[in-house]
Amino acid sequence: MEYNIQAGVAPKDIYPASLRLGGTNPQGDKISFTNYYMEWNGKPYFAICGEFHYSRYPETEWEAEIRKMKMSGINVLATYIFWNHHEETEGAFDWEGNRNLRQFVELCGRVGLHVILRIGPFCHGEVRNGGLPDWLFGRSFDVRSNDEGYLHYVRILVNEIGRQAKGLMFKDGGPVIGVQLENEFNAAAALWEMTAKQGDEYLRGGMGGEAGAEHMRLLKQYAVEAGMVTPIYTSTGWGDAPFLEDEVLPLYGGYAYTPWSVSEQHPDQQATQEYLFMNYHDEQAETGEFHPPYARTKYPFACCEMGGGMQTWYLSRFQVEPESVMAMSLMKIAGGCNFVGYYMFHGGTNPVGQTGYLNESTTPRITYDFQAPIGEFGQVRASNHLLRPLHYFLHQFAERLAPMATVLPEGSADITPDDAHTLRYAVRTDGKSGFLFVNNYQDHIEMDTHEEVQFAVELAGETLRFPQKTSLTIRQKASLMFPFNFALDGLNLMYATAQPVTAVASEAAITYFFAMPEGVDGEFKLAGQEIISVDMDAGTAAVEADGAYSVVIPHDRSAMIRIARNGAKEVRIYAMNAQDASALWVMNNDGHTRILFSETPLVETAEGIEFFSTGQGSFTFREYRGQGQAAPRWSTAQTGCSISERHDEWFYSYDIEIPVKEIELTIRRIHDHKMAVQVPADLLKGVEEVLLKIDYTGNVGYAFSKGRLFHDHFYNGQPWEIGLSRFRHVVRGGEIILETTPLRKGIMTIVADAAMAVEKQFTGESTAVFHKVTAEPVYRVCLVSG
Repeated sequence: MEYNIQAGVAPKDIYPASLRLGGTNPQGDKISFTNYYMEWNGKPYFAICGEFHYSRYPETEWEAEIRKMKMSGINVLATYIFWNHHEETEGAFDWEGNRNLRQFVELCGRVGLHVILRIGPFCHGEVRNGGLPDWLFGRSFDVRSNDEGYLHYVRILVNEIGRQAKGLMFKDGGPVIGVQLENEFNAAAALWEMTAKQGDEYLRGGMGGEAGAEHMRLLKQYAVEAGMVTPIYTSTGWGDAPFLEDEVLPLYGGYAYTPWSVSEQHPDQQATQEYLFMNYHDEQAETGEFHPPYARTKYPFACCEMGGGMQTWYLSRFQVEPESVMAMSLMKIAGGCNFVGYYMFHGGTNPVGQTGYLNESTTPRITYDFQAPIGEFGQVRASNHLLRPLHYFLHQFAERLAPMATVLPEGSADITPDDAHTLRYAVRTDGKSGFLFVNNYQDHIEMDTHEEVQFAVELAGETLRFPQKTSLTIRQKASLMFPFNFALDGLNLMYATAQPVTAVASEAAITYFFAMPEGVDGEFKLAGQEIISVDMDAGTAAVEADGAYSVVIPHDRSAMIRIARNGAKEVRIYAMNAQDASALWVMNNDGHTRILFSETPLVETAEGIEFFSTGQGSFTFREYRGQGQAAPRWSTAQTGCSISERHDEWFYSYDIEIPVKEIELTIRRIHDHKMAVQVPADLLKGVEEVLLKIDYTGNVGYAFSKGRLFHDHFYNGQPWEIGLSRFRHVVRGGEIILETTPLRKGIMTIVADAAMAVEKQFTGESTAVFHKVTAEPVYRVCLVSG
């Protein structure tokens, strides 16, 4: 079936934004804004923002995890500053250890990430009281108000943050480019955890109307007075958020999993609007919950809370599908978003406070894994592998994409979230070139598969129909981006059924890396001018009647396409199958781009590379050798680690062998629902981490050591993982007690004739059992090039 879209539009109207934001650092770098995107030194800059909470992670592991985020394509790190993590007792601020904000921000700068501080005072973040300390309640004033009593304490907090971050602002040469004021003001609140029953009483949601705008103005004033002068001030824009015109950039988001919409009376979540194509810069378009109090074309549409995952809630036990995260990003970008932000991008662990647990009672007490692209214990997840090629594309080609307008096909406004049958697509274009976006993912709905699909993109002077040589099937859960009239160093790629990812150049050639979606053959049609010949490792090539070259690469393998030209360097296209694309890592060392392929997660360091191998004593990685650089000579000082080298026409390959650690667990079953796990005293010797993997069925899982709860889990069908390195002071080679409460499916009734009190009786299926417990080591392998 052919799907048409009229894309012959005039270029997007782009002009300097009226936002009084921006600034310059001592190195001369400048941040500014148009009405459509952020600029870095006058050029479009695509911010890829990922949330990571320093106070939810051990300080000794911060640097490695920040580097993982950078390798994932994140260029801006956002972090909440939870008030009750720092001033749990009135007047006693704690900025040490895992709460050392300054050290964390300095590390971000050293690694090369910008930072946005979300200073509150209200944060939410599934933290007790939304981050407001317990001692702030029971006073004569209202919290989140313009009452001078409340503002007095807010000023103290903001001044404390200002002292910790002194000299780290962008204007000082530091990494802090932004400050978020408050959070979800007027739109949402947190549970008041002083109450006895979950979910009944909420904190006041903020001042309304002009009083709310005045509150935000005061918060900005306090931040500036505390020295937090940054190029960007932000606030969450959804709900009835107060708006400071031209002073603050409103940020938005979206979640596929909305546990706040689930209750005992309504246990099933409904499909969201997040996977319908929208044009966020169209004044007349339907844009879901995006109804700003300003002209949509006035500011960039930017996001701070796109669901990188979601924390399980007591009444909502979902598994986040990796495809939901990828599709969310593509939907926002297709709609004109040039500033994406993930909440969370990196999971964490709630600290235990002096006065008790600091979680919101709807969520687990300890774990804040969030099913994020990087997990609570540094696990690099499937969603990360899907997102990374997209992020690399945004780094490499932001200047092309950012100015392009969104165009939706006729009838798109009539599609509803529960429509599983209609194919969803859109383009971003300047009227001559652009990108076709296709989405066949919808949360909580099983979508149809679409076969024999062809698109007709109608431009001002031509209509591009593709594919022409292959049969395109859009699978369930697929979300795709295909370029058309895409410039390849002077050549015109008329279309491709593969996504551009990145490019590297040498004196001899420029190589473009394209990712073929799973099950989709890569069809590349190249305008024939200046082409002498086209060769490839696999697939077929043909010269069309119009002189264009059509190349088809089978989706189940990767292949290099070589294009020789008259009087110009060779152009190469490396068409990657889905497995290769998910293993791609881009390193930028001293201005030199290096392309690596590794199924073992890695980070770039000042000395070389560090790999994090989970359970594998051997692994292989490849480095592309087409940059014209000499083969790197990798070495390591780690005992027992060996490296061997191979190479072919395009890659240097390295085989790594490391000593394998066998971990013996002594397990004693006390009951089906309770067991004791004895860990050896040398558990962590010679390894970076040990992941305890617990396969169980129950309601809530608890892990104790010496009677102390140190981790927990809301059962959702996935294995429960605990990284033991951060709990070594708790476990100390001793015994871990695992216990779970029953998972019940049935009916709970009240026994009316109970003698002394109301008694509940359950009828149905009740399961509480541990099936298997294993321990998997994580090895950290450090390689240096010399």
